[in-house]
Amino acid sequence: MFAMTRRLSTAAGLAAVALFLGCSKPGQVDHPDGNDGGQTAAAPIQHSYTVRGQVVMVPSADRPFDDLQIRHEAIPDYKKRDGEVYVNSKGVRGMVTMTMPFPVAEGVSLEGIEPGDKVEFVFVTTWGDEYPEYEITEILELPADTELNFGG
Repeated sequence: MFAMTRRLSTAAGLAAVALFLGCSKPGQVDHPDGNDGGQTAAAPIQHSYTVRGQVVMVPSADRPFDDLQIRHEAIPDYKKRDGEVYVNSKGVRGMVTMTMPFPVAEGVSLEGIEPGDKVEFVFVTTWGDEYPEYEITEILELPADTELNFGG
């Protein structure tokens, strides 16, 4: 049950990202020996972002499979699979401010992180065939008086 809840939470976040991203073909790589047997393999395409935000929810003992939820500032350089900065139908570049569930990479500690904390975090997107998967790879609590900009 917990695993299903986590998968649904992650899927919902990915669906939100996918709704405003255009789909394009993944990058192709040749076999190291130059002979790929007529086939090419999709290269994993990754982009990394350092972002600030405010924690909305953390996994707890009674909900250990929930994702960390963060309301984050806008990410003006958020990229599509092809490396181009995403521009929505209204001409807004990147990803707008929103609250998202973020899976946390193995080994990343959330010790001391609580709802309401202001944080700076790094998340990495890894583009698959259709949608990106993403996870937080670093997180740092910021001073409580840090001003965040959720207006853009």
